[in-house]
Amino acid sequence: MTGVRERFGARRRQAVARRSVRRLGLPQRLTLPALLARAESTLGKPIRLRTANLPGDLSARFIQRADHALLETRPDLSERSRVACVLHELAHVFLADPGCDHQAYTGLLTGRTAFTRSLDTPHEQAVELVADELALRIGLLDPDDREPGIFR
Repeated sequence: MTGVRERFGARRRQAVARRSVRRLGLPQRLTLPALLARAESTLGKPIRLRTANLPGDLSARFIQRADHALLETRPDLSERSRVACVLHELAHVFLADPGCDHQAYTGLLTGRTAFTRSLDTPHEQAVELVADELALRIGLLDPDDREPGIFR
């Protein structure tokens, strides 16, 4: 019974993620640059992408500045993993994520990390499902092979 309940819960969480992305009004197919431009519009400032040696085991982080946001990824990631990390951070932006302090730093010159990519909590796992939906839109995932997700 637990296996059935877990599968039902997983399908429910995926449906919530699909609805969240549908509400954004994005086209079914778009490019990563177009998705990034939409995120910049949502955030109200440019997002600069760069690679950087990040502390600990972080694979990505998003930093708010007064006039721009900085999305950093580790330089040793594969291109697929780098894009997956970017999508995860953009999912936080699109969700105006109450589970991170991203809103608190919008427009403030703090230079503090607003949020980082982690899959350690149910909240971050839910954000990852939204990132999977975004990955479908840019063609990183095959819509006929939805099960594995970006990293699974």
